[in-house]
Amino acid sequence: MDIRIIVADDHPVILAGISVAIRQAGVGQVVGEATTPQGLLDLLASTPCDVLVTDYRMPGEGHRDGLGLIDDIRSGWPDLPVVVVTAVMNAALYREMIDAGATGLVDKTSDVNEIPQAILAAHRGDRYLSKNVDALAGRRRSLDIRVATLEDLSPRELQILKLFSEGMRVTEIARSTSRGMSTVSQQKTSAMRKLGLTSDAQIFDYVRSRRSD
Repeated sequence: MDIRIIVADDHPVILAGISVAIRQAGVGQVVGEATTPQGLLDLLASTPCDVLVTDYRMPGEGHRDGLGLIDDIRSGWPDLPVVVVTAVMNAALYREMIDAGATGLVDKTSDVNEIPQAILAAHRGDRYLSKNVDALAGRRRSLDIRVATLEDLSPRELQILKLFSEGMRVTEIARSTSRGMSTVSQQKTSAMRKLGLTSDAQIFDYVRSRRSD
């Protein structure tokens, strides 16, 4: 099968592992590798490919990663299937990745052999979620991943999450917003339920990822 594939990850060991899995599976040819967002964009501009496999978080000086990088790829190459490989375990961010234009999502704890499967699905134009991603997203109707986004929250819920992600405690938020602690807790819980978040760590992860776009 002659699928031309570009692979991007800022960790050399992971980058090599993905490329080896692709070659061993015989799903196509790795035509280029990148380790930074700018390096990836430069490679895409100079090297034709049929599917891109890229890390979600790939910091690079002078260029955004995460959702912002997916947006940039979509702007420059709107028809290119994109498989995102991520360490994120967060249903709300999965929804954001899909909405930004990711064709497939594979978590880094999955069997590396799921990446060739994701490539084949993406090349066909089908969405692919790795088993672990699908298990987490399944609580939010699996492939449809219809969790809310920040834009779907009420103004007060949005304010609570942003203040919380800045490191403020519930007592401090209640004091600064002139609301009762029980009200603040209820609004925080409601926002988390809408977004599909299950821990305080996921709040930090999600809100800060959105701010970095």
